[in-house]
Amino acid sequence: MTEKTFKPLPLGNEDFVSLRNKGHYYVDKTPYLKKVFTDPSSVLLFTRPRRFGKTLLMDMFATYLTIGKDGSDNREYKEKLFDGLEILKDKEFTNKYMGQFPVIFISLKKVYGETFKEAYGKLIELVAELCGNFSILKESSKLSIEDKKVLSILRDQVNLLNPDYKFILTGALNTLSNFLYKHYGKKVILLIDEYDVPLAKASEKGYHDEMVTLISQFFDFMKITPNNKNTEYPIEKIVLTGCLKVAKNSIFTGVNNITVNTVLSENSSFDSIIGFTKEETIQFLKDYELEEYATLVKENYDGYRFNEKEMFCPWDVVNFIAESLDKISSGKTILPGNYWINSTSSNALLSYVGYLTDKATDKMQSLMDGLSIETYINDSMNYDTLSEHEEIDFFSLLLHTGYLTSDGYRVVNADTQKPKAIYSLRIPNLEIRECFETNILQHFKESSTQGENKAMLIANALFEGDCETAKTNLKKLLKGYVSVRDFATKAKKENFYHGFLSGVFTNCSDSISDYQSNSESGDGYADIVFKNESEDTVVILELKASKNIESVIIDAKNAIKQIDDKEYAKSYITHPFVNKIYSYGISFYKKDCYIELKKIK
Repeated sequence: MTEKTFKPLPLGNEDFVSLRNKGHYYVDKTPYLKKVFTDPSSVLLFTRPRRFGKTLLMDMFATYLTIGKDGSDNREYKEKLFDGLEILKDKEFTNKYMGQFPVIFISLKKVYGETFKEAYGKLIELVAELCGNFSILKESSKLSIEDKKVLSILRDQVNLLNPDYKFILTGALNTLSNFLYKHYGKKVILLIDEYDVPLAKASEKGYHDEMVTLISQFFDFMKITPNNKNTEYPIEKIVLTGCLKVAKNSIFTGVNNITVNTVLSENSSFDSIIGFTKEETIQFLKDYELEEYATLVKENYDGYRFNEKEMFCPWDVVNFIAESLDKISSGKTILPGNYWINSTSSNALLSYVGYLTDKATDKMQSLMDGLSIETYINDSMNYDTLSEHEEIDFFSLLLHTGYLTSDGYRVVNADTQKPKAIYSLRIPNLEIRECFETNILQHFKESSTQGENKAMLIANALFEGDCETAKTNLKKLLKGYVSVRDFATKAKKENFYHGFLSGVFTNCSDSISDYQSNSESGDGYADIVFKNESEDTVVILELKASKNIESVIIDAKNAIKQIDDKEYAKSYITHPFVNKIYSYGISFYKKDCYIELKKIK
């Protein structure tokens, strides 16, 4: 039997020309060319989570629209690239737009560094490379001697490092647009991909204010009013993509005629422009003879809703198909992988967890339990306000970065001058649910070692019989940690708290020795037993999860009784080198706890 040959998969390929020339599978998004470039807005911003196909979309736009270096439309070449795609059926639009515009396509996804200086250097590299791509302008008879001097500076990284030329760097997009307009006599299309990456990275590294100033200056040309009769405005349309719509001290303040389309927008014209629809995903699976796994794909990678459309993450779908074909060829069982977990940054999300209120953590727990929550959403977030750790920004960040999706909203205060929308949010699928668990657990390990190292304080307090200090610091850790239960197996709550404390004490290796979990002791299995560094003091912990706050004290006392009844301390009582034995009953209720002590030796 001959093995069937399928089209190569577009795995990690964001280059439209390469994808088409090599015969890769392509989900046709070309109908959006007409929707975007006949839209009356001068500036369009599309925000979607990462890995949803924004860059490939923008590259397709650039390929279709770009004029030839010689001023021709390269019609024959472009029609071969777009052969079989929907846009070529629209002859009127194709005649008017295909190969008719000078296009500047720039991605800011690499404009970042550990310091502002490094990030500034990356912007210089990007601008120099961009301007170097338009070598035809060097010989243009339409540009003046002064124009070519400026172009020479823009093409040279050493020149751009000169502080005296900063205004040339920040004005690069406007300058290049003017030069292209002069040369071709046609207005420019400007495509800016991942526009907010420099701001996101700067927020993480602590130089956000400097970056906002730089990017605001870099985008300042967008604030020019196209209808100003004294200005020959060189730009036909600007399209940007990113994860968040930035506001407040916004780089878009003063930009006229801008349309922003986010995951919450209700414009049906653009709801499926980025990502795979249900129909596109099913067809994709059928084309690779994997339609029998449609339910598996839906459970693990579906669940997003952008306005009226049910959407899948393209990165997940393509990776699943690639991995499945490989498994079929080697006779292995097809299982869903988690492809999203390593493809998106969670740093901003993780920084919130230690600051969540009880109300917010309860909402997080509801999400983890597969329920929906209701919350206000900030549809115009700002990276510099993330450090304020406001609950509304936390859930907004989860939504815009793809950890949550919205099923709609209800309006409150509708009869007032300030009606508000409260959105219903949920985790979209099983893959993202796993990301929740992993990312939150990872954050706890990181956060538990910060500040005063509360884990060490807890351990040292237990070695001294100091219940109050141990309880105070344990509560602080509980407040800063989202409780994550294994909802697939519906494990006992005691198991969760047991794992929680095990995570705490892994940070105390310098002061704890002979750590044992669920070890055989006396007539049973003690939850946790460990010794101090000199091994002359033993701590025995029995853990309980209380049903309500009123029962925590009695549960802790019962835990002490269990230690006695089961004789967990038996082997240590007669040990010649053990001078002290402390038994603790610790009862937990949600984010609270109570500790009961009995000194055995």
